[in-house]
This record gives sequence, structure tokens and C-alpha cells, in this order.
Amino acid sequence: MASANANAVWWKDGLNFSCTRCGACCGREPGTVRFTRLELSAMSRLLCVSEEKFKENYTWRKYGTLSLKERRNYDCVFLCIDDCGAKCDIYSERPRQCVSFPFWPEILENKDAWKRYSDSCPGMNAGKFFSYDEISVIVVEYIHDGISKFL
Repeated sequence: MASANANAVWWKDGLNFSCTRCGACCGREPGTVRFTRLELSAMSRLLCVSEEKFKENYTWRKYGTLSLKERRNYDCVFLCIDDCGAKCDIYSERPRQCVSFPFWPEILENKDAWKRYSDSCPGMNAGKFFSYDEISVIVVEYIHDGISKFL
């Protein structure tokens, strides 16, 4: 079901993206990985630690919100790079922010923003096709389930 708003966005004809496991979205630059209370609970259970222990070991307060820690090189604390590429040690319970990349509002804002990110992400503009409607669902879920509920 196409939305009337589709004509208002530059990506109305859809976009391509498939993760190449390069790890660029998970590090190399400073950033934040925010998460909700439900995501905190899921990540803690996956690692078999209490939520308090998870927060103590794997998070810090950055820009007024809890974020997953970064290593000195800015990689996420859960990013593991081996001979096969990058992988996330909490992949099955990673935060929606991670799941929804690169379909974040700030990346979809305009073609220039998309281009800036795609310059460092070989998976953007390649691979699986996402329609306007599919992208819209991802964005709405990210905004609804995430931003308003971040810790």
C-alpha cells in the first residue's frame, strides 16, 4: 500500500542494501548505540548477566543517554572482526538502532546524507532491494520503538 508521502521523499523508488560484514557501521568513528529497556533486558539475558552488570560492563552515558561502550578505536564493544569479516557478539539481540541501519531518518534525510554514509558502507546501493513501504515500516518502528524509549 503506497503512501501519499512517497512522492515527498527522494527515495520513493526504493533503495538497495545488503550487509557485507565490513563493520563500518559498528565502529571506526565515534557514535552512540542507544537501546530501550526491553533491549537491555534481552541483551543481558543473552549474555547471562544481570541488567545492572550489563550496564556496568558494556555501557556508558553519552550525550545524556545510555549507549553501548566503544573501544579506543571507536568500534562497538560487541564488534568482533575475524578472517570472515565483522560480526556482532549480540547479533540476535542487537538494538533496533543496529537492526534498522542504514534506514535511519538522518541518513534518509537527503541524497547527500545517503551518499556520505554509502561512501564508507559497501552494502549501501547494492544487494537487496527495499521498497518505499518496506523502508517506511523500518523507520516508523525505529522511531516508535526506539527514540521515545531510550534509556
